[in-house]
Amino acid sequence: MTLPRQRRVSVTAAAGARIAAPSSRRRSLQVVSVLLAVLASAILLELLFRWLPVNEGLRGLSVDEHNPVFRFTPYRTAVYSRGWNFSIVNHVRTNNYGFVNEHDYDASLSSPLMAVIGDSFVEAVMVPFAQTGVARLSEAVGSAGRVYGFGTSGSSLSQYLAYARYVRDTFHPAGLTVVIVGNDFDESLLKYKREPGLHYFADAPDGTLELIRVDRPVPWWRDILAGSSLGMYLYVNLEIREVWKRLAYRSGPTAQSRPRFVGNTAAEVTPERVADSDRVIEAFLQQLPEMAGLSPSRIALVIDGPRPELYDHRALNSVADSYFAVMRSHLMDRARKAGFEVVDMQSAFIADFERRGLPFEFADDNHWNAAGHEVFAGVVRQSNVYRQTFGSVLQ
Repeated sequence: MTLPRQRRVSVTAAAGARIAAPSSRRRSLQVVSVLLAVLASAILLELLFRWLPVNEGLRGLSVDEHNPVFRFTPYRTAVYSRGWNFSIVNHVRTNNYGFVNEHDYDASLSSPLMAVIGDSFVEAVMVPFAQTGVARLSEAVGSAGRVYGFGTSGSSLSQYLAYARYVRDTFHPAGLTVVIVGNDFDESLLKYKREPGLHYFADAPDGTLELIRVDRPVPWWRDILAGSSLGMYLYVNLEIREVWKRLAYRSGPTAQSRPRFVGNTAAEVTPERVADSDRVIEAFLQQLPEMAGLSPSRIALVIDGPRPELYDHRALNSVADSYFAVMRSHLMDRARKAGFEVVDMQSAFIADFERRGLPFEFADDNHWNAAGHEVFAGVVRQSNVYRQTFGSVLQ
């Protein structure tokens, strides 16, 4: 007997529904299984990374009118590590003012003080504190004086002015040393960089450069992320924020390639970049004495050298036309004419390398290692600013 067409369609639909239902359930179970597997893997990885030296972060404070310069949470100890393989591991501490130092600062003391201002080279979280330049200088002075460091990663000449003003108003130093590296020039301008929590130069209505603070609220997600070792490993050690930049680079003559770097900054020299950087140098040298409350003769500018190129004369000559080499020359010439003391680390590094043959940076990180900090402390101790600051107590 032949079924009516309508009934045949109904029977077929019902059969299809019965077949589809198990299939749909299977897909749901598969999705749930995958999610459970991912969750279990994340939990296992979290437990694993809690046993590894994952970078814990120092947790910066908000920067605003109530806290006008970048500082970390006071009295915090944390693990610092670099890279996926933890190639550098160190334990760091912030003091009562929120700067990386194993000793507290005391603004009420009257003993002579030399402040050392800089970026991550002064912050120096990758080096045990006792081996840093600030610690070596402080040990050399002893109880007769004080050496306080004020540095944070990402700072530039514009931020050094903000720190100089803060140090002047809070600690009243008798001398000042400023550490200057390759990316301190153009990155002082809002035109080139805008990192919350730091100060930059911007064009004023009269055509000069004025100092602008970019406020930094504490991100709502920071403490949540900091509570996870896996999250910190991905965010800090692997720097997943920068992955898109690394993926954008491709090898080959027709594709985008990595820019050549000299002195922690792109080596490319363009008229616009040099002109902008010259304006930064002019504004920095003009404003620094007032910001620091010191005459230029009481301020030493310590200029890093191009590393690792300075280990070989031919390599050093090959970067003589790089952006860092050009700006180093411009800064040193103008600073000397303005009465600042200029300390050139390049010649000091070359002399020490010829004597000991030790590199001054890490294998995969261009910051100064212990040897670099040792040379830095040595040249500062020979500077006029150091002798003027502590001369009476060191005799």
